[in-house]
Parts: sequence; C-alpha cells; structure tokens
Amino acid sequence: MALWLVLIIAGLVLLVLGLAGLGQFFIYVGLIVAVVGVVLVFVGRGNRPVGR
Repeated sequence: MALWLVLIIAGLVLLVLGLAGLGQFFIYVGLIVAVVGVVLVFVGRGNRPVGR
C-alpha cells in the first residue's frame, strides 16, 4: 500500500475520531496527516510502496 494512501486513511480516521468527541487534538492531527498525504500525491513521491 502506498504511503500517501496510508497517510490519507490515517488522517481521515483521526478526523472522524476528533469529530466524534474524543478531542479537538485529533481533528488537527487528522487534518495535518491527510494534507501531508495529499501533498505527497501532488509532489509525486507517493508512488512508492510502504517499506521500500
């Protein structure tokens, strides 16, 4: 699985946890992680599989 996909999924999960009432911290971390994943896609570095 590509790193950018892992980052986007993790970011969305954290965002949902934050919106579910577990804390505003999760919202910010989720947004940051999701944005980093999207930036990796646009930069072109997200096409490498995880662990390689």
